[in-house]
Amino acid sequence: MKLLRRWWKALWRGATCRCPKCGQGALYETFLRVRKTCPACGVTFQPYAGDSLGVYAICYGLSVVPAIAAAILVGFYLNSNPYVVLATFAGVSGSILFGLFRNMKGLWIALVFLMTGLRKNL
Repeated sequence: MKLLRRWWKALWRGATCRCPKCGQGALYETFLRVRKTCPACGVTFQPYAGDSLGVYAICYGLSVVPAIAAAILVGFYLNSNPYVVLATFAGVSGSILFGLFRNMKGLWIALVFLMTGLRKNL
């Protein structure tokens, strides 16, 4: 139970763009630029090259399902033409990606922390 609580706490911290280890430091220095280390505890946020591939997988998984659902609703229930369905899919998925990309990237950093510990000075 204690391990599960630790995991949920780290994932929540990452999803809210805070350091998954201490919860004090901010993950971002600008709108989309992740800090190299936590200003509070000094842990390295992205210690490995190619860490962004997991972010893309999370973004894809969390944006495509609602976009497909919206496109199906518009296509079948409103009896719209294919261009409106395509525009709905693109609009919903784009809005989710633009609005929640920082949070999804923070969630990925938290997952990397839980699996590797994000050791200092790698």
